[in-house]
Amino acid sequence: MRKRLLCPTLPLLNQRVLLPENEANHAQRVLRLRNGEEVEALDGRGHHILGRLRMSDLGVQLEYVGPVLGEESIAGSSGVVPVDLEMAMLKGEAMEWVVEKSTELGIRKLVPVVTDHTVIQIKNKGPAFFQERWQKIADQALKQCGRLEGLRVESPVSFEELLRSRPIPAQTIRIWCDEQKARGGAPTLAEWILKNPLSQIPEVRVLIGPEGGWSQVERTRLSELSEESGGTIVPLSLGPLILRAETAALLSMSLVSSFMRAQR
Repeated sequence: MRKRLLCPTLPLLNQRVLLPENEANHAQRVLRLRNGEEVEALDGRGHHILGRLRMSDLGVQLEYVGPVLGEESIAGSSGVVPVDLEMAMLKGEAMEWVVEKSTELGIRKLVPVVTDHTVIQIKNKGPAFFQERWQKIADQALKQCGRLEGLRVESPVSFEELLRSRPIPAQTIRIWCDEQKARGGAPTLAEWILKNPLSQIPEVRVLIGPEGGWSQVERTRLSELSEESGGTIVPLSLGPLILRAETAALLSMSLVSSFMRAQR
């Protein structure tokens, strides 16, 4: 399989562009690519070309060779589904793992959420630090999994800010996963999808809580919104077992993305 590199601005015919420093280092030191080798270059916004590396004192430049043809082009063009993951921020590797798997599963956007039980303190480093770190992880996963359009990682927002700044548009569904719903007899996500084909829903948002679960204040707020939403906020269970937050994210994303592709 041809090596893939990210280049925000792709060269045109008879044109060269300079690779970003981090991508140039990755090409030389990690992939061990040499002068004149061909790569697949993508801009992360759905476009890609076949390019050739030109290395000199100016740095590593990318030269246009031609379009990407065949199976590689077809596979990459269909990788993203209109699903946003609204994920309570997790500690360290758990959140990084969620970012990586979100990219691999074709999720469109990840919105980190600061909840009452969120352990990470973002004030010291600031939300921009976490957004930049997780976006880099998403970009690396983009090159490996074959999709063309990158996962967009947004800046962390508070729980209330999420509800205020990301209202539910018409025909969009926000799936709210809560471990307590299983004890209350709520349907599972899989059962709900089978009765409500995702082919009829243009956009899905999946809301997953933190390691300690939703606080009672947050659960009450979401329950009230669910009653007022007219069915656009759907409280569901992920089954009888208590799942780690990252497991809940993986299960829900896998189900929604798989069914969204299969039912369209």
